[in-house]
Amino acid sequence: MTDNQPDSAFTLVVPSCDFYSDTWPYFFHFLFKYWPDIPAPIYLIANHLSYDDPRVHTIKVGDDHQWGDNLRAALPQVPGDVLLLLLDDFFLNQPVVTQDLLSAVQRFRQLQGRYLGIDYSHKLGTPIPDTTWHAILPEPPCVGLNATLWSAAHLQAVANSPGMNIWQAENRAKQLAREDHSGHFYIGPEGKALLTYQESIKGLFWKPSTLEFFNKENVPLSGSPRPCPPQGSDILSKLIRSWKKRSFRKWLRKRSEKMARDGGGVVKPLND
Repeated sequence: MTDNQPDSAFTLVVPSCDFYSDTWPYFFHFLFKYWPDIPAPIYLIANHLSYDDPRVHTIKVGDDHQWGDNLRAALPQVPGDVLLLLLDDFFLNQPVVTQDLLSAVQRFRQLQGRYLGIDYSHKLGTPIPDTTWHAILPEPPCVGLNATLWSAAHLQAVANSPGMNIWQAENRAKQLAREDHSGHFYIGPEGKALLTYQESIKGLFWKPSTLEFFNKENVPLSGSPRPCPPQGSDILSKLIRSWKKRSFRKWLRKRSEKMARDGGGVVKPLND
């Protein structure tokens, strides 16, 4: 293998930043619980912090600017031509069948894929014969970032526009699909998602369903200051959410500045 091609079918990339480092112990806990035989190198994108697990390679890109800027800076350091992208707040909640994923990667290569949504969609598309995949139509292009397989070159093309937050990066991916939807696929409604997950955060806060998920999994929410404020639409609940969001952002900013001054730090896994 060349220096930029690992001895594996794909590479797992977790695009994150130090602001979300409190999610890392939970993300990797559930990743290794539900996918213990993951056959790929794992790369975590961070700013100054690193994650204390020999199975995880941390790429430090320096001070945080935007989601797309972090990704663009890190991708040249990620080996492999097929990348599995999982967001840091999407926690696996069911076992992953490795052979199904490897078969999907093989088909992705055969079809000269550039993008595959590996959860499933009920949106319209063009069925691919003898598969449960659909080719993405240019309008509307059902392209996202939640749990996705990419050709490294196409993901780099998405990230090449500077200054993008995650929503702008997703919009750019959709725009590229409109311009040329060849090689863009998703698993159709007759198929089965290659992995499933608990989407854990909304608006900086833990979702109530996430706390229920942690409780079901017997995983204590410790070591994370991220709040889960009242979800009501009344004035008091809105005021509490606004205050907690400001307080949490202030805490994140101060911690990030401290990590930058100290030259980084290490985030420990959960005590299994």
